[in-house]
Amino acid sequence: MSTLLEMLAGGDRRTLGRSAEVANRVLARPELVSELFDGIASGDEVIRGRASDALEKVSAERPDLIQPYQREILDHLTAVDDWVVREHVCLILPRLTTITAADRRRTLATVRGYLNNRSSIVQAFALECLVRLSRAPGFERERMRVDALVERCVTQGATPAVRARARRMMKMISH
Repeated sequence: MSTLLEMLAGGDRRTLGRSAEVANRVLARPELVSELFDGIASGDEVIRGRASDALEKVSAERPDLIQPYQREILDHLTAVDDWVVREHVCLILPRLTTITAADRRRTLATVRGYLNNRSSIVQAFALECLVRLSRAPGFERERMRVDALVERCVTQGATPAVRARARRMMKMISH
């Protein structure tokens, strides 16, 4: 039987490879989730990207499985300078249910920095992440700043992807 990281290896970085299969394996055997963090720490960009995709898929289905790794996500995954990892981290962060106010503020600042990423995909996902993170009780000031940013991005977004995501987020924040 192949290890998860072997399953994620090889091929073109721009493809997902077997990341969905790996995510399903982790969902069936939750004790394997830590291997995805090993993959994200890998020096191999293909494994790193696919491991982050698999972790995002796992967190979408079972957010409870990532809660024990909250510190790892907040301290290490957010610092990985890889556009594929950052794209997936932006989807994972709002799924952390026990994040403290101090960690949420620090994370908002980190993700705000992702808006300067070269990748418009990262910028678009960062905008959505900011909206979702700023919705917590007690974050009214941050929410107002993020909402103003979203409004600016609707017309002044750097790329069509950012403008489209901003329009989607406008629908969410206006409700």
